[in-house]
Amino acid sequence: MAVNKEKLMIVGLRRLLNGTARVYRRGAGKIAYHLLTTPRRLGDDPGTDVFLKEAEIFTFRHGEHDVQSYHWPGDGPSVLLLHGWESSTARWFEMFGPLQKAGFDIYAIDAPAHGRSGGKKFNVFMYCQVLDNYFKQHDFAPDYWIGHSGGGMAAIYYACKPEFSYTPKRIISMAVPGQLENFIDKFCEMVGANDRVKYGIEHHFHRHLDHRFADIDFTEFVKKVAVPGLVIHDEEDDVAPIAGARKMQANWEGAEIVTTVGRGHSLTGKEVPEIVIGYLGKWEAADNVG
Repeated sequence: MAVNKEKLMIVGLRRLLNGTARVYRRGAGKIAYHLLTTPRRLGDDPGTDVFLKEAEIFTFRHGEHDVQSYHWPGDGPSVLLLHGWESSTARWFEMFGPLQKAGFDIYAIDAPAHGRSGGKKFNVFMYCQVLDNYFKQHDFAPDYWIGHSGGGMAAIYYACKPEFSYTPKRIISMAVPGQLENFIDKFCEMVGANDRVKYGIEHHFHRHLDHRFADIDFTEFVKKVAVPGLVIHDEEDDVAPIAGARKMQANWEGAEIVTTVGRGHSLTGKEVPEIVIGYLGKWEAADNVG
């Protein structure tokens, strides 16, 4: 019988983390923190990245690394696509066709340590700094920001912080967790890490980023977002519980929520682009009248 390599890796990681935590919680936390801030660079599926070849490529320097961005010119309003953890711009292959057909002027970024951008480390704060650099390079920010998971976290965090000066007309949040701790809990559940490991992760999170898990609460951040938005979330999302999405919508002035069933955290399928195009079309008409 063939042995599942991924299961073997998880078992090995569980033993390493929990075994280390028995004698040194912070040591186990350091290992886990490294894993949580060092995304695996997954190859693009040749069937999903064809549209990338049609883009205008713009590469800019951020710190010590190059960041790759994409532009597909269109005559309509502009949209910015922001992917999440261990993903890339290629994840938007289902969204791209409908957006282009509707005439949108489309922009996208490969986050640090993802896709065709350089670097090995990633966190949401870094993503926001890259976004700010990107906007300053162009002296422009697209009208509508669409962010999936970590990309949505970055869009919301950027929009709620006064040190960042660019603002969209609206934000579409896809599968964004209510609290960062949702991600940490999912990681610990997946590898079978115990509470001593979680304590160690938080120690290093605070040491490196000067935040506790409880500080990163998107159900609270949205209260300071000055533009309306749309929350898209699947009822069966096992990474970011639906309760967080509902609370985000309730706390976000002018926000709407649309839920799906069976699309999971990835929110794949034709239904989601239809929701996005419908929302953008409705509000672009309203914004122009206003």
